[in-house]
Amino acid sequence: MQKLQSFGWQLETPVDITTVRRPGPMDATYQVKDRLFCVEWETGNISSSHRSVNKMALGIMKKTLIGGALILPTREMYQYLTDRIGNFRELSPYFPLWKSLNIEEGLLLVIAIEHDAVSDKAPRIPKGTDGRALQ
Repeated sequence: MQKLQSFGWQLETPVDITTVRRPGPMDATYQVKDRLFCVEWETGNISSSHRSVNKMALGIMKKTLIGGALILPTREMYQYLTDRIGNFRELSPYFPLWKSLNIEEGLLLVIAIEHDAVSDKAPRIPKGTDGRALQ
């Protein structure tokens, strides 16, 4: 997150994407002309993953966002993370739903990350809050 911020991204950005109640902030946003592109880094359970994609989809539909990306682990990697963290395999059955949205312009991405190797000697990553992990 610090690296994104050094490139001009805003962190923990409140984005008005709904008409009833404002959801939590986006982990990181970048201004693209008159809209924002956002990135959400999954640190919660699969319900949190759904909320993140739905927030981005609503933002694209309302033309507040030009796009968004959710970054989350593969199922193979998630076993090394906190209990029940959202992962690509659990979210992928819902891709047809999001693909069917009537969106004129925008990009909605779900990106899976994978570890290179495991080691008992690797230091633990310090716990962060809502996408603000320092590593």
